[in-house]
Amino acid sequence: NKGTNRRDQTYTFSPTDPVKGVNKVKFSQSFILAELLVYYAPDVTHFEYYNDKEGAKESLKCEAGKVSKDDFTTCVLCAEGTYRPDDKVECKKCDKGKYRGATDPNQCKDCADGTVAGTEGTAKCTQCLAGKKANTAKTLCEDCGAGTVSSAGATACEACSKKGTLHYANAGKSECLKCALGKVANDDQSGCDDCDAGKYRGETETECKECPAPKISKDKGSDSCTDCPEGKKPNAARTECEDCPAGQYRGTHDTVCAACAGVLEYSEAGWAACKTCPEGQVPNPGKTACVPCEKGMYRGSGDNECVECAGGHHTEDKTGQSECVKCPKGHETKKIDGQTAGLKCMPCEVGFYSATEGTAECSACLTPTVTLETGQSECKNCEAGTGRKTTSSCETCPAGKRSLEGLCTSCPHNQFTDAEKSTECKPCPKHQHSGEGDVKCEACSEEENIEAAMKDNVHELQWQKCVVDSGPACMKQTVESVYGKFPDIPFMRSGKKEERACPADPSAKATFTCKAVSDTKAVLTPTYDCIKTPKTEEIEKLATEGITASNTEAVSNKLKEFTSDSAGNGIGDVAAAADVLKEVAEAADSVSEAATENLVSAVSSLAGGDLKTEDVAKKREISKKMVENIKQIAKKTAVSNKLVKSANLAVMKVSSDKTKSAGGAGAAEESGISFFLPDAKDLTKLGQGGEGESNEPSIAIQSSATEMSVVILTGDAFFPSEETEQIPGGSTDEVRDSLWDDLKGEFEDMSNNGSDTEKKPTKVKYVNSVVLEIDVGKQEPGFVLKLYIKPNFKVGDNTKNLKHMNDRRVQIRYLCAYYEPDTAQWSSNGCLTTYDTNLPNSGVVCSCSHNTSFAVLMAAEEIDPGYVEAQSLISQILLGGSIFGLIATISLILPASAIVTTRSAKVNICFSIALLIASILFILQGVLVKDDNSGVIQLRSVGCAVYTMLQHYMWLVVFMWTVIEGFLMYLSLVQVFGSHISHYMLKFNALAYGVPIVFPLAGYFAFTRKITVSGVEVTDHQYMAETMCFLKPGTINFYALFFGPLVLAIIVNLVFFVLVLKVIRNSKNSSLSDKEQLMRQMKAAVGVMVLLGTGWVIGIFMNIPAPGMQITLQWFFIVINASQGMFVFVFYVVLNDAVKNFWLEKLGLKAAAPKSGAGASSATNVYANASTSKQDAEHTYSSAAEFPAKKDDNANL
Repeated sequence: NKGTNRRDQTYTFSPTDPVKGVNKVKFSQSFILAELLVYYAPDVTHFEYYNDKEGAKESLKCEAGKVSKDDFTTCVLCAEGTYRPDDKVECKKCDKGKYRGATDPNQCKDCADGTVAGTEGTAKCTQCLAGKKANTAKTLCEDCGAGTVSSAGATACEACSKKGTLHYANAGKSECLKCALGKVANDDQSGCDDCDAGKYRGETETECKECPAPKISKDKGSDSCTDCPEGKKPNAARTECEDCPAGQYRGTHDTVCAACAGVLEYSEAGWAACKTCPEGQVPNPGKTACVPCEKGMYRGSGDNECVECAGGHHTEDKTGQSECVKCPKGHETKKIDGQTAGLKCMPCEVGFYSATEGTAECSACLTPTVTLETGQSECKNCEAGTGRKTTSSCETCPAGKRSLEGLCTSCPHNQFTDAEKSTECKPCPKHQHSGEGDVKCEACSEEENIEAAMKDNVHELQWQKCVVDSGPACMKQTVESVYGKFPDIPFMRSGKKEERACPADPSAKATFTCKAVSDTKAVLTPTYDCIKTPKTEEIEKLATEGITASNTEAVSNKLKEFTSDSAGNGIGDVAAAADVLKEVAEAADSVSEAATENLVSAVSSLAGGDLKTEDVAKKREISKKMVENIKQIAKKTAVSNKLVKSANLAVMKVSSDKTKSAGGAGAAEESGISFFLPDAKDLTKLGQGGEGESNEPSIAIQSSATEMSVVILTGDAFFPSEETEQIPGGSTDEVRDSLWDDLKGEFEDMSNNGSDTEKKPTKVKYVNSVVLEIDVGKQEPGFVLKLYIKPNFKVGDNTKNLKHMNDRRVQIRYLCAYYEPDTAQWSSNGCLTTYDTNLPNSGVVCSCSHNTSFAVLMAAEEIDPGYVEAQSLISQILLGGSIFGLIATISLILPASAIVTTRSAKVNICFSIALLIASILFILQGVLVKDDNSGVIQLRSVGCAVYTMLQHYMWLVVFMWTVIEGFLMYLSLVQVFGSHISHYMLKFNALAYGVPIVFPLAGYFAFTRKITVSGVEVTDHQYMAETMCFLKPGTINFYALFFGPLVLAIIVNLVFFVLVLKVIRNSKNSSLSDKEQLMRQMKAAVGVMVLLGTGWVIGIFMNIPAPGMQITLQWFFIVINASQGMFVFVFYVVLNDAVKNFWLEKLGLKAAAPKSGAGASSATNVYANASTSKQDAEHTYSSAAEFPAKKDDNANL
């Protein structure tokens, strides 16, 4: 068997459970063997022989380093922790400090670093625990020394100092720990010590550090420092906070106490910030407190030190002042004694004065004034009769001198004084003269040629007086005007002239004429053709020296300076300035706001100048140029929707984003802007209207334009016209009285010149508002510009603006007008004026079809042209008679049943009733309505509108009945047969009363409208007249709705009249003579004319302007038409035999006529059998020959 050899023939078993010494072996069942107990007692531990094959004959020897296995079947290494020495067959334990593992080669190895083998036969070295290290022999783990540590298996202990001064070794020395905040490691790094007070260690510090200013740490072991409060700093040890010293401060962000830096700052101990000394004080040298400024010195808000008061100022003997006050008048300032600086007030010395407060040095009195006491604020003239001798004394004026403006002055030529202390010289009596300083006058020469007799012996003024005393003449004198000084205009007799070249324009002339104002007196009257003034040339240079876009502001500023003296500006300056404006507009695409303001100010000053000149054409040309150029500036200004304004001129460029919609649906294109002007003479107070304004604006503009430029001027300085005058000054009533006086004189002149029959506008017109120059660019077809302007002078209601003058009714009215520069006239063509005459203090709406210069004029107009007071009286009388006649006619016909049933009678009664009502309404108007609006019915009120429509309606009804009357005559006298009309009265009444009702309703509602301008609403009463409750004459509605129907009715009735007249003319009565026949036909013609209302045709021709014609036609019109009711009575009653016979029979004054079917007349009568039929019974007249003849048997009218 394996593991055996034949020599010993012994079986060796490998026991399952080896037990030393005895093995119990169990054979498998395949062998039938008895249990064998094998007993062996090995003598040695190991063997080096083995047999690994069955049937081997001899054993094998183990290779070096190995020993036989226990069953000798193979060789194996020695067990772990042992090894086989080279010289022995045994397994020997490894020494201490060494090891061998089971699979390791047959060699014991030294333990790895950090491990030890503390016993022999170690199979694996043991790792040293943390805090220990292996000894050199690696047989033992030793503890790490102080301040050193090791990790498990470390070969050496590591000092904690390598990690810094903050680390120390823990108790097990397994790791280095970091000291807690506020601590650091001790010297051997075996533990931690606290930081001292005044020091700290935080997260980032590696050692205990001193607390930085301004921090401290009161306790040991602090991990941070705390800030000292504001105004405090750390002590030297950084353990406590102490106050900053006075003069220093420390704020929140300051680290140390710092000295107050500002020159005016100071601080007390412990302050967090320095304070500034109050005005009137400064810091002391240490800046620990403030000290007041000395007397006569001050420190204000902008000063860094105490400053001496300016001359003329002091501190009222007080210290610590923040400002100096002015010395009172009559004082000056001097240095304060004992101080290095500082002023005090002292009274002015005699002969000196200070007129204003704050005078540094008193001024010596100038001639002729003096001061006789100290402390005077003004120098005064010496008392009357005395004059100045020195600045502080006066003297008595001797004879020959008088006290004049504080001086003793010699009496001028031709005056004298013969007493001391005279205050004025007495003029020499007529025909006497005196020299300068004379005490008496001498008689003038009695020679015929006074000038020749005296000229060589006396001063020229003396002989000139003597000449003037003998007749009207003008003495030598000097004249000053805006055009310059004209010295020594020579002596001239009345009617003589002196021509001088204008100082600034030698080519132009000024003429001085001596004009007699009485038989003994003449005055020197200047007239100027001058254009340029002394400063015109300077302004002209501005336009010629090169204006560019970059220098417009500088140029405009110079122009403003040149023209600032408004009183010295003339028309030549306007011309030169207009050229400057033109050059600026051409040079710059956009004119800056500053340049615009300068130019507006300059033009405003020019507008307030003296622009009078005799060269009217030149002035018109210059004014036109100025207006055009200021418009260009307004369009080119860089600022939009903002007023640029001065006293007399304001401009504004309005863009579409500023204008606001002024209409409703369909009026989106209409836009407007408004302005408020408290004082029409000062445009600096002009304000732009906006939302939230509750008051009515002074100016409103509305148009379809999206952009426009607006120029507003206070007056018509640049709009010269011979038609307009300035409104006189004074209160409202005084101005109105003055206007009426002017107008009264003008109308008296018109009457005296035989013009009383013509309507002529008055010459007296006044520009009564600001002038608006509006440019909207290109105008589209149908363009309308609407303006709302409040006049400067309010004309008042009708009680104040309406008067009767020489049988004329004259009213002061507003008139919208535009200026035509080429003709220098204000025209109202193309402008509609709308305002409420009942509210004349409100504004005026001007609707114009163009854009130009607009203004509201105030002028007197004659209303009801051709009006004569006597005509009004006659009208009332005749209308009264007509009313009576109509009432009588109706009253006398209606009871006559046989007559009233005829067609003609019915029509005539209806016509009479309509005419009666219309006449009553017309005559009642004089009672109910007054032209001064003091009547029961107020003008242009709702009641007045109703009354107007009622009158309008009734007169149209009257016209309709005249047409029906004419038609009926035509049927009766011309057509004769076939004239029957069924239900004729129903149809006639429907026609007469139905058709006219449309006209007054259409007239009122179509011609009464509200005009809105930028939110301001004004009612336009085009239907009603201003001074009565009737249609407004001269309007479209008057001609279309009243005059038109009247003319139509007249034309129709004229046709009927001609036809009827022809029948009358051809009718003959054989029983009458030719003369009687002619008279009867003339009566018939007049009667027909009156009944048909053809007398109204005269009204068509009443506008004929020929002198005398209007009044004549008016009288005819009044007599014929106002008496129409009386004619009706005459022809319907007086000349009607049937009506007369009815009432004579009714009153028993005449026997009843026998009834017969045929007439008893022998005259030819086409209606002889008229009673036989109903149709013929309704004919109006029995025969043309008998109309309107008296026939006993004719019951017709």
